[in-house]
Amino acid sequence: MANGSGFTAVELQTLGSKPRGDGVTPAWKYLKGAHESVQGILDGMTLVRRAAARGDEYRGRLARDQEDLLRAALIFTSSGLDACCKRLVRDAAPPLIQGNADAARKFDDFLRQELAGGPADELSAAIRSQTPREELVKLYVAAKTKASMQGDEDVRRRVRDTLGIPNSVLSKQRLQDLQPFFKARNDIVHDMDYVDTSGSSAKRHTRSMDWVREQCDQVFSVAKELIAGTATNLRKL
Repeated sequence: MANGSGFTAVELQTLGSKPRGDGVTPAWKYLKGAHESVQGILDGMTLVRRAAARGDEYRGRLARDQEDLLRAALIFTSSGLDACCKRLVRDAAPPLIQGNADAARKFDDFLRQELAGGPADELSAAIRSQTPREELVKLYVAAKTKASMQGDEDVRRRVRDTLGIPNSVLSKQRLQDLQPFFKARNDIVHDMDYVDTSGSSAKRHTRSMDWVREQCDQVFSVAKELIAGTATNLRKL
């Protein structure tokens, strides 16, 4: 969107309506909240750029504080993806394990793998409990949600496959397209976005407005597809 002087604001794609189903409502709230927060960061950057331009269209390279706002947009997007995915798994995995063949198979694979090396204390306690299957499901869900999403493989294995969403609905390639986003996310979170952390160089990765907007849009779109796929599976139970 441009103002009267031709200044272009940075706007995310709209999320659209929530996929049908009560079981995905909490996850959708996280996604919607993250989307609004990231748009707020981008709106703030627009104000900073407008002030820096002093009424003229700003065509130069973004100043450091402006690029930091773009980095913040990427991190808030990552946090939104984490919160949305974890809530989705916590809410939807237990019923889907009971009634979705693909989700049940992934649960069984987890148990076989855990038992192969001898049950750990937590697994042993779950097996010996008065409600072993319920406790094993809780253990499984905890394993899938205890860490943040570090890459596309995490989204595939810990979310898509756990919830029984088929490749035909959300493809592996679609998730692999998130690799640039996750690389940027990890560079910022782990290395403050410095290019070379082994030396004394203060050079940081350049983040452009268009690229950041595209990456955030892509992540939000995939998150909505995860919610929609889960909602479809829940309706089939």
